[in-house]
Amino acid sequence: MARPDLSASPAARALAVVAVAGLALVVVALSVLALQRDDALDPAAATPAPVPSFSFRGSDTPPPSATPTDAPPPPMTSGADERFLAQSSEGTLWRATAGACGGTEPLVERSDDAGDSWVDVTPRYRGIERVRALYGFSGTEAEMVADLAECEPKWLRTFTQGDFWELYPDLLEQATYPAPDDPAVLITPAGDVPLPCAAPTSIRIGSQQTALVCDGVPQVRIGSAAWSPLPVDQVVAIDVLGRSTAVARVDPEACADGLALAWIDGDAAVAPAGCLDGADPAAPTAIAALDDVLVVWSGDRVESFTR
Repeated sequence: MARPDLSASPAARALAVVAVAGLALVVVALSVLALQRDDALDPAAATPAPVPSFSFRGSDTPPPSATPTDAPPPPMTSGADERFLAQSSEGTLWRATAGACGGTEPLVERSDDAGDSWVDVTPRYRGIERVRALYGFSGTEAEMVADLAECEPKWLRTFTQGDFWELYPDLLEQATYPAPDDPAVLITPAGDVPLPCAAPTSIRIGSQQTALVCDGVPQVRIGSAAWSPLPVDQVVAIDVLGRSTAVARVDPEACADGLALAWIDGDAAVAPAGCLDGADPAAPTAIAALDDVLVVWSGDRVESFTR
């Protein structure tokens, strides 16, 4: 029996049309999928996803601050009770209390035995009323800026270990010292310089920098640059030696019961220098730095520390 010819029938033609249409739909679908795949692989056509951001927060950890603690600064001694301490190059110690014009008399003393005993060398015959700065000078001698009659600043120097004090007006003209009529001003040969706070304490003028304390934070000024705080707080006394700064401060981690001593170099690196155990941070305190020796006068105690 011969095979029947279906191509000529209407049903056959309908089936052919349906088959062709189905094939066309398959081709279109495959083309779309291919285009989408090409777009996904093309960097120029891809849309960048947003970069996620994260915020991490510790439970109770405060952000780091410029100062190690948030405790209030210890009380600073100022006015008539402020102290000064200096060393001469041959080891003679000099100390003074500031005094006040028309009030408490200043006291200037010398020690030849590392602070075990003291001799009163106050130049009362000069009418001294207030000490503003004190320096060791030339072996066993000293010099100072002091207010004499009518609270007028003068430069005094001794070549007799304090028995006699001579006036040097030319040195005063070249000197830098606290203004007698404004605690927030420094007198310099180039003119008045405003200080960084209204009531600075422990003002110390060296050959390379000036330092002071504002609310427990030491600040330094090199040449005519701006004042810059050092990275410590709770400071009760400072001194300068070249570009280094010596400090006495409250730091329970370094000195649990007393005053912690430290050197801070020109790069603001802090190096511990010892602990004056049992010292009262509220007691009048002064320190003196010379070479590698740091001398502390706190309360009735005078002690030396070598780095």
